[in-house]
Amino acid sequence: MRPHSVSYSIPQAGASRISSIPSHEVTWYCKESSLAPKILLVRSAPTGEIAAVNITKILLLSSVIAVGTGLVRAQNTTTFEFTADSVANYRQGPDGTAFNGGTFEMNVRDGLILFGDCDAPFFFPPGGFCPIGSTGYISRGIENDPLLQGRGPYFEVVSVQPRILLKPYEPEAVRLHSAPPSLLPRPLGGFEDRSISVFFDLTTTLIRQADVTSYAFNRQYTSAERKRFDGEVVPGTYIYHFASITNPGVPVVIPINQFPKLDGYRKVNNVRQGVRFTDVEYDDGFAVLDPFVINTITWQGNTIDFIAPAVDNLFLSIKRLVDPTDPLSDPSEIDAPLFPGFTGAGATNVLLPSALDTSFILPPNFVDAGETGLLELEFIIFRPTSAVVYEDSIRRFRMPVKVLDPFLGFTAAALPPGATAEQMAAHFDFDGDGITNFEEWVFKSDPADKNSVPGSPKVNMVNVAPDELLPGPVTFDSIPETGSQSALEYKVAKLTNPVPKLKYAIEYSTDMNTWQEISANDSSWVLTETREEIKVMSSGTGSDVGGFFRTKVQPLD
Repeated sequence: MRPHSVSYSIPQAGASRISSIPSHEVTWYCKESSLAPKILLVRSAPTGEIAAVNITKILLLSSVIAVGTGLVRAQNTTTFEFTADSVANYRQGPDGTAFNGGTFEMNVRDGLILFGDCDAPFFFPPGGFCPIGSTGYISRGIENDPLLQGRGPYFEVVSVQPRILLKPYEPEAVRLHSAPPSLLPRPLGGFEDRSISVFFDLTTTLIRQADVTSYAFNRQYTSAERKRFDGEVVPGTYIYHFASITNPGVPVVIPINQFPKLDGYRKVNNVRQGVRFTDVEYDDGFAVLDPFVINTITWQGNTIDFIAPAVDNLFLSIKRLVDPTDPLSDPSEIDAPLFPGFTGAGATNVLLPSALDTSFILPPNFVDAGETGLLELEFIIFRPTSAVVYEDSIRRFRMPVKVLDPFLGFTAAALPPGATAEQMAAHFDFDGDGITNFEEWVFKSDPADKNSVPGSPKVNMVNVAPDELLPGPVTFDSIPETGSQSALEYKVAKLTNPVPKLKYAIEYSTDMNTWQEISANDSSWVLTETREEIKVMSSGTGSDVGGFFRTKVQPLD
């Protein structure tokens, strides 16, 4: 290939800038045999439709139910609820499917407080930033409710519905009385008290006190505790006892169902079962996707035995990884997903037509070349035991994916449909701008547009801390105001996930005849290479004679 070369001259005394001059001497290092594609290129149009929605729960009840006793909106009207929630995460890789931890939660609430948007540490009268003023004062329970901590204790309270059945402030009285055979200890306590007491109508003469009863149970399971999770969270009816307001000697008995749910892929009694992705090709621990073609993602294991098609939901997304180079990295909870990016701000997944679906068509150009992420199938069930008692559980099936950047896919997408195999070859210059197709791919320009050429790399003078520079024969100028020093920096952006894989090297010359590759242990330069770029940095004074850089990119066999 043609290495992009840059000359630099060290400013003499009184000089104020560094000049950079691109050079275009042709050298070709690419072997045609190394450009064999890993994924078959398909030019057919996408089929099927994508339901682009952002739904987290389908409610079966006519009223909207608010989880927990924290801040809830005025449209929520249910005053009693009891929920059983379990979450399990599974991750598939080249070595099989692993359990990535889970939770088992119970939440009960008797009573309801509807809050407005205003709260403060002091009483505030009507008007100004809050038209109705501080109508409620929470005297107990803020410290135990994660949604109330650090707020109030004075709130804009729209309405209060006091508890009518369960006694507050007695979490030790909550017990699992009976349950299906499992590893859960009996009797099982461990509920946290989140009950709150509020004085309301503070702006009137009819100040009253009311309690809302709330208890929460949370049991955590680490990645090493799949056996304990499977042994404790089992299908069946769980019967709980609560302290009663009206009859202290007789507990309130509430049953709640746990329904059968999907499981991560594994062998049970010599039979393999559970959800797993199929027809997967891995590279460095990642399943590979091609952005230039139709990718059909397939899976199996979500059978009718574990699914109620009318009420259960299956979502698909590709989340970003905290560390995009590590297939075992956690999904990012703050970054926008890689897919679906087409649905607008705030969309985090797509709802599949049925929870029994076993494939999804990912059209071309819906994800950017070079990205990595975590493909996720999220199975959500919302099934009632009664009108106010229900299960709301989640099973996530994940697989790290790498969006490739294949040379052949790049040229096929960029060049006209009638381009011949010869015109699409690496050594060919389709647009006649003096830059080959391979170079246009590596340096991100358009091989079909002669006005689009790779940008010339530049040498910059940067300020760095002294400990960022290796000791060597080159000296540097100190900047007293900041304690930093001036250094030369030359960097080149790399393709991520290229096919074929590429080797990047930066070479240095004083005469553009003899070139020396800069290595990691070079005493005159600091070489750093990441997934996104390769960079060298050093420093210079007026006594240096200057020289030239060039970048070489070679495909690996």
